[in-house]
Amino acid sequence: MHVAVIGAGLAGLSCAYELAKAGHTVTIVEKEGEVGGLGRSWQKNGYWLDYGPHRFHSRNKELIRHLYEVMDNEVVTRDRLSRIYMQGKFFNYPLKLSNVLTALPKGIMVRAIWDYMWVRMRQWFKPIPDSNFENWVTKRFGKTLYEIFFGTYTSKAWKMPCTEISADWASQRISQANLWHTIKTTVFPPKEGEVRSLVSEFWYPAHGGIGTICRKYAEKVEGMGNDIVLEASATEILTDGGKAHALIYEKDGETHRIDCDEVVNTMPLPRMLEALTPEVSEEVRGAIDGLKYIGIVFVYLEVDTPQVSPDHWVYLPEKHLTVHRICEFKNFSDHDIPGDKTILCCEITCREGDEHWNLDLEEGAKIAENDLVTVGLLKPGMSHGIELKRIRYAYPVYDLTYRKNLDTLIAAARSVPGLTTTGRQGLYRYNNMDHSVAMGRKVARTLLKGEDAGADKVAAEQEYFG
Repeated sequence: MHVAVIGAGLAGLSCAYELAKAGHTVTIVEKEGEVGGLGRSWQKNGYWLDYGPHRFHSRNKELIRHLYEVMDNEVVTRDRLSRIYMQGKFFNYPLKLSNVLTALPKGIMVRAIWDYMWVRMRQWFKPIPDSNFENWVTKRFGKTLYEIFFGTYTSKAWKMPCTEISADWASQRISQANLWHTIKTTVFPPKEGEVRSLVSEFWYPAHGGIGTICRKYAEKVEGMGNDIVLEASATEILTDGGKAHALIYEKDGETHRIDCDEVVNTMPLPRMLEALTPEVSEEVRGAIDGLKYIGIVFVYLEVDTPQVSPDHWVYLPEKHLTVHRICEFKNFSDHDIPGDKTILCCEITCREGDEHWNLDLEEGAKIAENDLVTVGLLKPGMSHGIELKRIRYAYPVYDLTYRKNLDTLIAAARSVPGLTTTGRQGLYRYNNMDHSVAMGRKVARTLLKGEDAGADKVAAEQEYFG
């Protein structure tokens, strides 16, 4: 069997790795000059940089064993520390009741408790429907905590009101079920591993940033005699009698063709459907137009101090700040940021083509430093920009119509025998690294055994992914 894989991110590479181990031929086509996708790492001025904070965490012991196998045991473990900066103070995230009680002003705390009691009583006579993000969170935490910890950040990051965001986003991304659940897990902590969202330990490559995982996959896939074609854009997926049988790609101005038995796609789902030949229906084209994305501009600051904070990442939800999240790579690995300086990655969400999307390094570094001076993490003149990167397809936008459009596109993709779409981009799903690896491996298992191994069910539950 010869399988053409579009995209050399975690899902595509893990699928190719399993197929190659089973003795089949794989050709991976990747548009970038390096493997990794959103999980790519690169060197700049002697530092290893990632696209924001990445971590590999899972309760699946077999998946962790697989990670060690791919990484040749070159893995370190870390205990996650992430916080939210609000009203001049840091709050642990996921929320910890003791931290909230001590850090929030007493007047706000009283109002928060009253709001929560009121919304719970209201449920008896006028239930709040889970019709959007704001309703979902308010119903479970009250209006005050919603506004402080959830609504402000979400509307800032997504560039849209929370009433226009699907409740699916809340049910998947917020760790606690409600305020009572927060209290209960504080007083009676669950056993280790019982709740995914409360598993603090994560795995990270010992050297070379998070992208080492994908580079190791690529090394092993090529070592088994398979090809990875970089700087190549997949342009057409050819079908004959309705079945996918060939992939067309362009590289260095020339067109190439791969005849294959199966095509596995991990590039953005709308772009994959646009590449189908014959073309998709007008209904599918309309659904493609209905799916939206948020982009991110990443600004990398070199800071003249060994460490800015102990956090792996910090959320900055307040709207007078442009940056919405920062991370410090030195806290992920002891080796990737050598010397007596540190690197901060500052994320700015944007729409492609807007004022922030078009920032240059000097402008982005100035904005980032000003924000971090405002919150007290830096002093003026402590940092300078060394890198700026843009990602167009960063977050899928779960607006109120996304589900209908997505269902149309998934149905169109599934109607083509010989074509499988998977991974974060291929399924328009904001999942984690372990999910992408699990998806790729399950797709390979499906192709090898001829029966569905459940790749589409990975990360489809209503659970916290964070």
